[in-house]
This record gives sequence, C-alpha cells and structure tokens, in this order.
Amino acid sequence: MFSLSDLYILRRPMAEEAQRLLPVPATVSFAVFAADGSVHPLDQALAMQTGAASPEEATISREPGMLGNQLVLPLDLPSGECVAVLIGDVDPALLRKMSGRWLREVRATLLQELELVHWGYIDPEADLYNRRAAMTFLQENPEGAPAFFLLLNTTFYRRTAAGNIQKLREIADLLQALTRMHCFSFGYGVFGVLLSAENREQAMKTTHYLQRQLKQEGLTRVQIGFAQVSGSDCPPAANVLDRLWRALALAEKRGPFGLCDIDTIDERFPHPFQLRQPAVLARLKQRWRGLPRFTLVLAARQEAGGQPAKGMAWPDSMPLAGLSTSQIDFLGEEEHLALFILPEADAAATEEAVAAIRAHFREHCGKDSLAVGVASWPCLDYVKSAIPGNCLKALLHGSFLGPETTTVFDHVSLNVSGDFFFEEGDYRAAIREYRRGLRLQPSDPNLVNSLGVTLVECGQERQAAICFQEVLAKEPANYMALVNLGHVQQTLGQGEKALECFERAYRLLAQSKASPQELLLPLGKLYAERGDHAKALKVFEHWRGCPGSDREFLLFRLLGQAYWQNGRGEEAVRACQRALQLFPQDSISLSTLGLLYVEQGEGNDIGLTLCRKALALDNFNPDHWCRLGSALLHVGNRTEAGVAVRQSLQLQRDHVEGLLLAGRLNVLGKKLTRAKQCFNQAMNAKACTPSQAERARADIAELTAS
Repeated sequence: MFSLSDLYILRRPMAEEAQRLLPVPATVSFAVFAADGSVHPLDQALAMQTGAASPEEATISREPGMLGNQLVLPLDLPSGECVAVLIGDVDPALLRKMSGRWLREVRATLLQELELVHWGYIDPEADLYNRRAAMTFLQENPEGAPAFFLLLNTTFYRRTAAGNIQKLREIADLLQALTRMHCFSFGYGVFGVLLSAENREQAMKTTHYLQRQLKQEGLTRVQIGFAQVSGSDCPPAANVLDRLWRALALAEKRGPFGLCDIDTIDERFPHPFQLRQPAVLARLKQRWRGLPRFTLVLAARQEAGGQPAKGMAWPDSMPLAGLSTSQIDFLGEEEHLALFILPEADAAATEEAVAAIRAHFREHCGKDSLAVGVASWPCLDYVKSAIPGNCLKALLHGSFLGPETTTVFDHVSLNVSGDFFFEEGDYRAAIREYRRGLRLQPSDPNLVNSLGVTLVECGQERQAAICFQEVLAKEPANYMALVNLGHVQQTLGQGEKALECFERAYRLLAQSKASPQELLLPLGKLYAERGDHAKALKVFEHWRGCPGSDREFLLFRLLGQAYWQNGRGEEAVRACQRALQLFPQDSISLSTLGLLYVEQGEGNDIGLTLCRKALALDNFNPDHWCRLGSALLHVGNRTEAGVAVRQSLQLQRDHVEGLLLAGRLNVLGKKLTRAKQCFNQAMNAKACTPSQAERARADIAELTAS
C-alpha cells in the first residue's frame, strides 16, 4: 500500500513525476502536517518519528492553497496518511491564478501517477522495494538521524522453483517483522535493510541478532555487509552501493555467517593492529636490523577514567627522546601512542624500562594515566613487522584489566584479539588468533571453546565438536561448552547426544551469566520433537520469564504449540495471537491458531480461513496441510479433509500426524485394512514419538476389538 514511507524512500522519482505533470517548470518537495496544521520536512518528520498527523487529528484544510510563496497540494494516501506536495520556484502570482478546480484535477491525477511510480520500484515476488529503489535512495545520501544499510546474502534450498519463490517471500516477511524498517530485495536471495541505529555498535548488535534469527529459521548461509548511509559521521554518498557490494564480498570470504562493516575496513591501515606512521615504522626497521631479539614497549596515554586519549598528542613539555639510553630507544609517537625498543632485553630489564617510562610520564603528565603493552621477538611464527601489532593486542587486552596496566603479549591477548575479529565477523582471522594462542598455552579452555564456536560459524562442525569435547574432558561442568557441543551434535543429526548435553547445561543454567535463549530454544524443541510436551512447556515458560522474551515471536509460536499439546487450549490461543502480533506472516502460528479456533469452538469459518492463509504463505509444509485436514474433519467435512491429508503425505510420505489422520479417515470410511496400514506405518516412521506410537497402538487395538 502506497504510504508516507514510500515518499521518503522514493522522493526523487516521485518529485520528478510531479514536475512532469505541472504546466510550468517548478521544484517539488514533500512534507507532512502536524496536528496543529504546521508543515514539517518529510526527512525530519520520518527520521524523528514525529510530526505526522492522522486525518482525524489534523486541523488543516483539505483544499490546495498557498503557504508563503509555495503552493500546497494536500494528498490523502491510500494508507490513510496525509502528505503535502510543495510546489515552489514559480512566480507566486501565477500560482495564485491557478483555479481550484484545475488544482483538484491535478491532485487526483498526481496521486494515481505516484502510485504507478511506486509500483515500478517494488519487487513483485518479495513485495519489497527492489534494487532500483535502493540505488535511487542511496544516491541521495539523506541527512538526518544515523542510519546504516545492510546487504544480506541468504542461502536456502527448496526442491522446486515455486518452493524457492515461496521461501524468498517468507524471508522477506521475516526481515520486515524483525527490523520494522525499510527492506529491499535485490533478487536471488539478496536483501537490503535500511537500519536506524545511533552508532556502529548498535548496528553491529542488530546485525548479529538478524543472523541468529535467520539461522534459527533454517538458513544455511547469512552473510552481511553494511555501511553507514546517513548521519553526521556518514562518508560521502559517491559509490555507496559499490562499497556495500564490496562489504558483502568480504563477508562471503569470512564464512557462511560472515560480517563486514566496510567503513571500518576503509578506515584501517590496513587492519586494526598496525601502527600508521611510516616514519616510526621506518626507524623501527632500521633499529632492529641485525638484532637476534628485541622487545617493543608501546605506551598509551589514558584520560582520567582510563579511556584512551585518542587525538591527544604527547605534550612538547615531555621530551620522550630524552628517555633514550643504551637500554631504551625512543622510536616515535603516533597520536596518544609512543613506541620504544629494548634491544636484547630480558624480563627484568623490560620491567625496569617500563618503570622508567612511567616515572618520566608522571613527571610531565600527572593528571593522565598510562597503559603499556609489551611484545617481544622472536615469538611463534610472527615476522618482525608484526610485533607492533602484538603490542596493540596487549593494550586491547589490558583495557579489560583497568587503567595504569602493563600487559605483556600472551595467549590471553590472542584470545582478546580473536574475540575482536569474531565480533567483526572475520571468522577466519579469529581462528588464526585462537590457534596461535593455543600454541602459547595448549588446551586453554577459553581458547579451545572460542575456537570451536568460530569453527561452527565457518561450517566446520566436526572439528568444532572435537574442541568442545576437549574442554569438557577437563571441565565437565563448563556450561558454554555443553551448549555449544549440543548445538553441533544437533546439526550433525545426533539428537540423543545433543539432548544429553542440553540437559546437563540446563542443570547449570542458574550458575551461568550467558543468554539462556541459546540453550532453552534447542532444548525445548528437542523435547517437543520427542513428544515430551510437558518438559517442553516448562522450558519455554522458563524462557518467557527471561528479559526481552516478550519480543520473540518464535517463543510464542512454540509456547502456543506446547500449550496445545498439553491440553491448555485457551493459553495456546493467546500465545499464537501474540506470535502473530509480532510476526503477522508466521504461517506456522497461523495454521496452529486456525486449528485451535476450530477445536475450541471459537469459530469454524475463521479457523479454516487461517489454515488456508497459512497454506497461501507456504503450501510446501506438510504440517499446514495436516492441520487443515484436522480442522476440516472436526467440522465434519471428510472429503476435503481427505484431500488435505493426501497432500500432506505427498509432501512427506512418513509424516506421522498425517498418517494418523489418514488412519482415522479410513476408519470413518470403513476401510479398516487401509486404516491399520496407516497406523502401522506411523509407528514405524523414524520421527514417531512415544506419545504418537501410543496413539497408533490404541487405534489398532480399537480396530482389532471391533
């Protein structure tokens, strides 16, 4: 539906279309009305989510009129919103001579033409803005609140072309529900999201959240490249889409769930753990020449609170070069950093040198503090030019230990730098750091666990399982290792082993500070898949009590099914309704709610309508057909119920609920031999749960008795 937000994304082509319809050259812009009738620029109103008035609230005239030297054409959009078309740069006297009748005709024609323009920028399959709309918007580089553009590459598999198109639409609907932002479809499973975020950290957090949610929906590849596209710190708009494609290409190289913020890549020199000043590096290369070993000391000025004093040069009153002796050689400074080399120094000499640097600093900069990172060569397989980077890693490590810290580069420093790369989505770099850390400290539990998690992100589940098992061999009660191993075993099809790991982790949950969703979701789903619905419900209710759970549509979908299976129909209805409030296109909640309405006597027509709406969204799901069949049988329509159950079994021959329903229909049709075959086939199905097998045995016993 054509709305105010469409004008925000497509304002340039919309304005050009309005200019084309006018009889004289003019400039055209769009604005919104506040409740008091005042006019506000469209960018400002939408960015701040204020100022737009509904038709009932607005106290403005619905007729065209003059506002200063501009002509105002109010347009009532199909969405129910009202927008002002501002026409300027025309002789005001000429504008005032335009008849009211002609202006009303222009307004009606303009609304129709703008709707046609709108449909030209919509992808008909995904019902999102298309690539052309993204290019148009990104070329504008709009001002206003900070915003980031995410480019997502998703991979999924359906056996048919129709199934692929349906899955594409499902992902599009899910993205809109998860972000509540403007979304774009570039085709072939590539999507764009215009994300409002205050800063890069918030954008990165949302990006990780999107990846996790899409992964839970069964996607095997979700790679995301992003960049800032508006705000005070936004780079120039030239070639922004090219930069986004470059970001996505880098994310693809980082693994199936790689991330890349191209802004940080372009700002680095050439990566975060390298000094930038060529003169300092040149002096360093001259100084280490011929040395069999050396130690570098990197001193970093800190403000009173312990934060890095970036952008603050060393004061002229502090002669750093005066520190140079036979034991300490000052090489140069870079913003808040100062680099020293200690030729062939041992641990004691290094400690003395650091003390001398600190004393010199306190003498000249008493109000600030000093953090120090120390790294030596030779070390592992590092070349000499990598040692300054190791000093920077030591400083990053020390930032977690408080101000005034001296940190010597070690395995923990590599764990910290590995975590940095992991958060950036550069999983291959993270793996390299963790493995080097393990060479310094073999079998360190934190490093081994971190390595396993990163291997999972790169699709190397079997190697990851070895890592988690190694941790658990030493620490059987390691909560995160248990959860991670359970996830890997579940991916590898080892359901029983995964359940055992999750149950052990569940007993430790109260002692852990980790997010409980990572455990509660797979544990509850495994219980449900095995027919242990009472335990599943307990787990999901635990999840519901966690902070932030009220925004998780997946939780309420699962809660609805768990309540239903436990005979708590009213609570199941409320849970499904909540899931659909959060994600209106959730086909699973729709079909579940439809069957519940029929079974609870809430309305057969609306129940069947919901079941069919679920099939319209995804008719390749055998569960949807089975629920429709159950609902039809409940209202006495055995013929259509039979059609639905046959469709379910055509999609999945061993669908247990479908076979049980087919058996019941055959009993009602007096086809007892065929009914018995269906019940036996259901019991022999691999996915048959104990409760389903018990139902099948009871039906067979009833047939035998009759």
